[in-house]
Amino acid sequence: MRTTRFLLATTALLSVEIGFGQTRDDSAVVDLDPMVVTASPFVERKEELVVPAGELRGEALSRSAESSLGATLSGEPGVHSTYYGPGAGRPIIRGFDGDRIRILNQGTDSFDVSQTSPDHGVSIEPLFADDIEVVRGPASLLYGNAAIGGVVNVLGKELPRERALAPFSGQAEAFYGSVSDEKSFGLALQGGQGDFAWSAGFLDRQSNDFEIPGFAESIYQMEAEEHEEEHGHEEGEEHEEEEHEEHEEHEEEEEVFGVLENSFVDTRSGYLGLGWFGESGSLAVSYSEYATDYGVPGHSHAHGHEHEEGEEHEEGEEHEEEEHEEHDEHGEEGVSIDLDQSRFTLRGELIDPVDFLERLELDLTFGDYRHTEIEGEEVGTVFDRDGYELRLIGVHSPFGDFTGAFGFQAKVDDFSAVGEEAFIPSSETSQYGIFVMERLNQNWGAWEFGARLESVEIDPADTDLTDRSFDTINASAGFVNRLTEGSLASANLVYAERAPNASELFAFGPHVGTQSFEIGDSTLGKESSISLDLSYRLTAGKITGEVTAFYSDFSDYVYLQFLDHEAVEDLYGELDTDGLDVFRATAVDASFYGFEIDLRYHLVDEADRAMHIDLIYDQTRATNDSFNENLPRIPTRRLGLRYEYAFGPWLLGAEGRWNDSASHLGPNQLPTDSYTLWGADARYRMLVSDAAIVDLFVVGTNLGDEEARPNTSFLKDLAPQPGRNVKLGVRTSF
Repeated sequence: MRTTRFLLATTALLSVEIGFGQTRDDSAVVDLDPMVVTASPFVERKEELVVPAGELRGEALSRSAESSLGATLSGEPGVHSTYYGPGAGRPIIRGFDGDRIRILNQGTDSFDVSQTSPDHGVSIEPLFADDIEVVRGPASLLYGNAAIGGVVNVLGKELPRERALAPFSGQAEAFYGSVSDEKSFGLALQGGQGDFAWSAGFLDRQSNDFEIPGFAESIYQMEAEEHEEEHGHEEGEEHEEEEHEEHEEHEEEEEVFGVLENSFVDTRSGYLGLGWFGESGSLAVSYSEYATDYGVPGHSHAHGHEHEEGEEHEEGEEHEEEEHEEHDEHGEEGVSIDLDQSRFTLRGELIDPVDFLERLELDLTFGDYRHTEIEGEEVGTVFDRDGYELRLIGVHSPFGDFTGAFGFQAKVDDFSAVGEEAFIPSSETSQYGIFVMERLNQNWGAWEFGARLESVEIDPADTDLTDRSFDTINASAGFVNRLTEGSLASANLVYAERAPNASELFAFGPHVGTQSFEIGDSTLGKESSISLDLSYRLTAGKITGEVTAFYSDFSDYVYLQFLDHEAVEDLYGELDTDGLDVFRATAVDASFYGFEIDLRYHLVDEADRAMHIDLIYDQTRATNDSFNENLPRIPTRRLGLRYEYAFGPWLLGAEGRWNDSASHLGPNQLPTDSYTLWGADARYRMLVSDAAIVDLFVVGTNLGDEEARPNTSFLKDLAPQPGRNVKLGVRTSF
């Protein structure tokens, strides 16, 4: 009944091509076959791809853009977010996250530390993106073993990619969001003449702690804490009455209602780019700065101290009162992250450089990243990462019915962490890979296959730790078959290997961001998987879109296994864990499977009006086959519908997305209730002149003010998603 009511009630905005990053008036154009450059270096059209891929751009991107990349993409089929508040959210693809999903900025590494912890933000500004492309499933052939689960590539305005359309043009956007008193302003300028092009821009976003529909802690978290407290009382009944009174007083002060404390975000970003485009090739460079300060909500660091307080309470209440007073003084506002990054990017292209090459592409990026975790007014832990990535790809001329590409990739980065929560030792990681992809074109479609060899070396700074090196191989074979004029089928079989990262090998210490004490295993070997994707695509007619089923079988899949007190004592003796749960990197057999539906029903496609209905549905299951249990934090079933209508200067609509309750919980994971998020949008476009367009827009999200806790989030029981929000703004192109 709930699903039926949801299906009948949902509506949404029409996706059009003009937005913060685009200048042409093509709101009536329906692009059924967009280009997706991330998935293949030589296949230009999405319908011709063997692998499942999608993108977010234009009006849809402008409407979805949030302060984190994960939140921006969380409505796309198969994509969810780690969600650690508005300041930190990394995309999850089909249940894979962390070092199995590569986050790219202009085709190269984002050079942040978001893969090490969900409370570390991705250093990419979604509002500066022209296009965000997603490869769902293994993309390790092109992008290395860290892309064993998929790739997200943000193509932004920083790097000029074509000749300037006008000597001077630009876009500006400003909006206000009610749920957090959010204020944002961004300006993007570009221009040039002849073969020369330039770009420049800056953005400033500020938001306060956001409103929530109820308590910050979930009912399940409250019940778990009460149970834990009752268990503690049984061990020390002489303090029971005093502790009960203090608990009630503590609840009154700590159980936050209506506002999620320490969920503020303050972001500044800017860039400058230059490009030259000639008949025989092009060269473009850009320099960008990204800085953000954001709070870490959900008592994430305070909880670590609370465990300590609980242990020390039996020794004396004086210490607890001091800790409590200190927490009251600065509360969650005392835990924040100050992130700064600078990037230099170069992209070069040669057209027909030699007889057997159609194109030679070079991408080179240098990144310098630092973030500081601040507790109160003191510096807690400082994370540094700097390095470079180079990609060289050659697209060869056709050999009979064969087209293809080959390439070389190198990435070297230095990582260091200094402070109380430096659970990962400093290290240098070097990766070098070569790859080849070939496509045999046929009358009915095409075969595609390829292979990659990669060498990974991890050199820890601690001389007591042993260097580790790995050689990995990846291979794929697939086809795409044109069934009819407007339908295709594709299949892709991939064998992939992944080397464990420094955290999985060498971690040892408290990781309060995930409320855990993490222990690595320096003897871990390579992780391997066999994955199969099957897709059916409709590219013309009343219904367009894609239906995909996937399956991945893993050997030596590395995950964090929970260890109880007895296991910890047997393995490590009396280990000072500060009361945190202990997890150890462990290799097991695992399987991931599910399917995704992304369909559009075109009701009207005319020059002056357009109407369609979008439907998405995705579902993922992931099991630990070695221990016959579920893997934790896997996305739940999700259903979304949008009805969109554009006529004249107006664009109107509404949407709804239902997320199921978690029915397959991992060990030590609390239940997650289902929820439905409703939204509505309106835009009015004014043509100020032949070259200037002004859009007035309003976007409403979570209009039902429902409590929403994604099952994928470490923070789900401590911090829900924002409540009802209304965003008012203006966007102009000139």
